[in-house]
Amino acid sequence: MEEKSKILILGTYHFENVSGNHLIDIKTEDVTTDNKQEEIKIVVQNLSKFKPNKIAVEAKKEKETELNDIYSKYCVNNFYLYNETIGHRSEIVQLGFRLGKMLNHNKIYPIDYPVDLPEKLFEYAKQNCPEFYEEFTNEINEYGIKENNFMKNNTVIEILKYFNDPHRIANEHSNLYLRLAKVGAGYTYYGVDMLTEWYRRNLYIFANLQDIAEPDDRILVIYGAGHCKILQDFVSEYNKFELVDPLNYLCT
Repeated sequence: MEEKSKILILGTYHFENVSGNHLIDIKTEDVTTDNKQEEIKIVVQNLSKFKPNKIAVEAKKEKETELNDIYSKYCVNNFYLYNETIGHRSEIVQLGFRLGKMLNHNKIYPIDYPVDLPEKLFEYAKQNCPEFYEEFTNEINEYGIKENNFMKNNTVIEILKYFNDPHRIANEHSNLYLRLAKVGAGYTYYGVDMLTEWYRRNLYIFANLQDIAEPDDRILVIYGAGHCKILQDFVSEYNKFELVDPLNYLCT
């Protein structure tokens, strides 16, 4: 009987400040400072105890050759990389590359498949569902302030423990994503259109994960925490995968 592939999905925040692409604008501390580098080393040391034989990251699958050219250079020149494909502050570099190098992995596996989310959703909600729009945007702003304050006052490992807490993952999925389904219900269904694209993207990611997985693999998936709920559900429901709790490897 084939052994299931063990899949550990580590939900992360984006270590580089990338605005405009997410519902919540997260402001991150500079991860290249001495203190943050020490904190990241602790996280990587903990993750190494999972003993992954593959590391999958949030980069376009079509860029696999390019990504691994950069990874090969990283393994020789450490983490100070400046190029157009990937920033040296990225969690892909700071966690994925660093752990891959520590474990002598010869490659990293990009599994992302970005899609264009419908842009009309919030414009429509503002014009046609003003009460919902005001309530949602106010809650998003308050949530963002809370998240940013937490991140400003905690270590990287504490932040990752928070982002991977099952209660937080479920709440974020419900409050930030599922509630949007009703926008345009009965008319335009813009909310459903957005969620359809969001689920479609995560299905592509899952398909790419299936594609790289072999029996008895131990795969660490490093991904934006907003993807956790859907990806965890897919992994849990697939009979060739076994989901591993990331909190077991984020002990302080």
